[in-house]
Amino acid sequence: MNQTITMSDKTTRILRRTGWSLAAALLALPAIAMQFTSEVNWSPGDFLFAGLVFGMVGGLFELAARASRNVAYRAAVVAAVACGFLQLWITLAVGIIGSEDNPANWTYIAMVLLALAAAAVTLGRPRPLARAMVCMAAAQIVFTAAHLAGGNVTVPIDLFFTALWILSGRLFARAADQGDIV
Repeated sequence: MNQTITMSDKTTRILRRTGWSLAAALLALPAIAMQFTSEVNWSPGDFLFAGLVFGMVGGLFELAARASRNVAYRAAVVAAVACGFLQLWITLAVGIIGSEDNPANWTYIAMVLLALAAAAVTLGRPRPLARAMVCMAAAQIVFTAAHLAGGNVTVPIDLFFTALWILSGRLFARAADQGDIV
């Protein structure tokens, strides 16, 4: 069994405060930008949606922080949540394939839903999550092939997402090997 590296309570508190402060700052940026340029024009619904997404991301980080002090486990959660967040945010903001209205972009929304389902089914246990992240990487590759078949070259960004799923899976496997999790 590998030596478990854990995070202190003080470091956890600092990271949690930093994370929530960053989310608030990111939410404030468009409001500030709207005072200086007409290029940024968010509606109240846009702010509500962004707040909900940031709240979900922060909530998932909070769950991970409460589930385990293991650094590998927490890093795995960060990689997986970051991957899902980026897929959701980019897809809904501008679209990865053409505009955000292109129906092919729904494959990225499907990835986020698959990841959430995997997290729920595995109950946050690291070994099953490691396997689920490998499945996520495989699904990402299948969607990449579908995009290519449809004439959309998404290989670079899809490989980036695939790498994040694999990284998360490796980190969950390391956390499981270290034991003492969830």
